[in-house]
Parts: sequence; C-alpha cells; structure tokens
Amino acid sequence: MTLPQHRRAAGTTTAALLALTLVAGCADEAPTNDERPTATEEVTDGTDEEQDTSAPTDDAAATTASADTATATGDDQDGATADAADTTETPTEEEPTTAAAADEGFEVDVPDGWEDAMDLVDPGELAEDDAPGIVLALKDTQQVDDFYTNVVITREEYISNLTSAVEQTAEDLAGEDGEYELLEPAEVDGNRAPGYVLTREVDGLPVRQTQRWVSHDGTLYVVTLSAVQAQDEEAAAALEDLLSSWTWTD
Repeated sequence: MTLPQHRRAAGTTTAALLALTLVAGCADEAPTNDERPTATEEVTDGTDEEQDTSAPTDDAAATTASADTATATGDDQDGATADAADTTETPTEEEPTTAAAADEGFEVDVPDGWEDAMDLVDPGELAEDDAPGIVLALKDTQQVDDFYTNVVITREEYISNLTSAVEQTAEDLAGEDGEYELLEPAEVDGNRAPGYVLTREVDGLPVRQTQRWVSHDGTLYVVTLSAVQAQDEEAAAALEDLLSSWTWTD
C-alpha cells in the first residue's frame, strides 16, 4: 500500500498521514464472506420411527393396551411440557469482543460486524518500542461502495497544546478546496479528546474522516475513522461505541 501525499501540518506529528495508509488499502481488499447455511438446507434428526404392523391377538388385550397407551401418552406430554418450562432459559447477549493495542496501553470493544485489520498495515508503519506508529486497526467486514469502514489508532509524540494542534491539522489537511468541522471534545476513559470531521478523496472516492486526539500520561493517541458518506451515521455510532468502551491498561 502506498501512502497518499498530503501537506503536513506545522507542529503536528504524522498521525493523519499514517491513518490514510489503511484507508487506501481497504478499498482494494476482497470482501470477507462468512459461510452460512442456505434456505434450502433441511434439518433432520436422523431417526425414523418404525411402525408396528403386527395385529393384536386378543381384542380385550388390545383395548386395554390402547387405554394404557393413551394414559401414558397424556402423562408423557404433561411431563414434557413441564420439563420444557423448567429448562427454558432467557437468551443472554454475547459479550463484545475486545481488542488490545499493540503497545498494551489500552483496549476497546470491537464494533458489531467488525474485525481486526492489523494484517493490512504495512509492517514499517507499526509502532515499535516508543516510536510513533499504528497500534490498532479495525474494519467492517462488509463493503459499501467498494470501501470498508475502518478505524486506525496511532501512537504519537506528546503535544502540549492539543486543541491548537487539532485545529491546525484539520485546516491544513482540508486545504483550500476541502471542508472540515471541529467537534466538541469527547471523553475517553477520563481523558478529553478534541477532534474534527473532514471530507477528502481517497483513490477518487469521497471519504468522510473523523479524528479524535487523546493524550494520556505523556503519550498521544490519534483515532481516525474513515467511511464513505453513505455510511456516515453508522460509522459515527460505531466510533462512539468504541470510544465509550476505551479502557486504559498501562
């Protein structure tokens, strides 16, 4: 995957540039197809009852047997009904899948229908030791307009004036023709996270990007959500859930 060229904001790190690497790669990946049973598949229990075709040898015995059978059947049905009522369990929701950052600094819940995407990241862009780089990447398993909605989280060098850096980066990345909107800071496990939304083209496709910058114990994490405009609302909800599940583990 090649890194798109953009002007780098003065005084900021490479966070916005790094995040675009996976964005470009996601549009080229083949969709993930989960195997599911078709509607025409039949479910069988594997048992066939054999009918008893032998006639009773005694009418009285046959009548008695029929009465006993009817009584037993009624009792069995009542018992089965009671057993079914006793064994009925209230459905429980599945626990969300958790993804941990490569630097073990935090963990988040993976949005429903999403998966790990670290295998799409160029190894040279991964964070190593204390150097800046990508520490977590997640993507939707379904494409929309040949694009996978995705989130890339990078670890960056600490910035003292976070709000000013976010505003300057948004302005520089949008350029003269682009548009951006500054967002109210979000709370990320007790930390304030300013951010912005902008629209840009990636391989000719209009993509909406939302970034949140989170500073924690001298380390900056930049969260970048990328989605086509048709998925804007769904993507925003997924990012909100992800940020609300964020837990520091360092």
